[in-house]
Amino acid sequence: MYTIGQFSKIGKISTKMLRHYDKIGLIKPSFVNPENQYRYYEKYQVKDILRINKLKIYKFSLDEIKQIIEDKSNETLKKLLQKQINYITNEIEHNNSILLELKTSVENLKKGDDIMASKRNFEISVNNLEDKLVLSLRDIIPMDNISSLIGKVFQNIYRNNLEVCGNIMTVYYDEDFDESNADIEVCIPVDREFQTGTIIKTRILKGGLHAHTAFVGSYNEIGEAYAELTDWIEKNHYEIIGAPYDKYIKGPEAKCNPNEFITEVYFPIKHK
Repeated sequence: MYTIGQFSKIGKISTKMLRHYDKIGLIKPSFVNPENQYRYYEKYQVKDILRINKLKIYKFSLDEIKQIIEDKSNETLKKLLQKQINYITNEIEHNNSILLELKTSVENLKKGDDIMASKRNFEISVNNLEDKLVLSLRDIIPMDNISSLIGKVFQNIYRNNLEVCGNIMTVYYDEDFDESNADIEVCIPVDREFQTGTIIKTRILKGGLHAHTAFVGSYNEIGEAYAELTDWIEKNHYEIIGAPYDKYIKGPEAKCNPNEFITEVYFPIKHK
């Protein structure tokens, strides 16, 4: 048997955390001395603590690790591994986009360009759009996690043999912007109705009169398009009657410079 101190050194984890693992039922000592409450661990538990450490490296939560350990069929592990693959892939794409944008900014600065100055011109149109059938997922999340919502919707599309019939859209419901708690809905047009029995479901994205424009550039500068549309709507005697949404025409999947991303921005409107 190993004392908790010895097991702590073997597992490269603090005794405080081992006590926490015991409390939540993640890994319990094989024997607790009833007289002094000293904890002892067996040799076979070494593989358990090493497995927990490995799953932590994969960025699983302790609750997820407990689910994995309790499911002897490994189905939970398969599902959560795929989830983590999708999450990390999206993170890599997001960070690669930022890296490319940073490099471009450095090059432009070397040329003497003002990287903060905008040279964009916006062409604003008003159209009566048709209703769209979409598979959607709405959640309150940090803005950086939009890609994870998109991934979940696509997983349900592929798992249930739905056909994608248009570009990805994100609807923004917040009246006041909160980067860490944004009320966002991801919508992807599909070919037929489908109910998963969860919060991911098909619904009709209402059409009607919309003012819209195309924005070319990195997502973190798309506020320019929002400002132009808001001003145009006011000046032309319209009013906004619903949540705006972005439609992604060209993005990270194109492996292009973020300055070449194309996003269409839509505002539902009516005449005053």
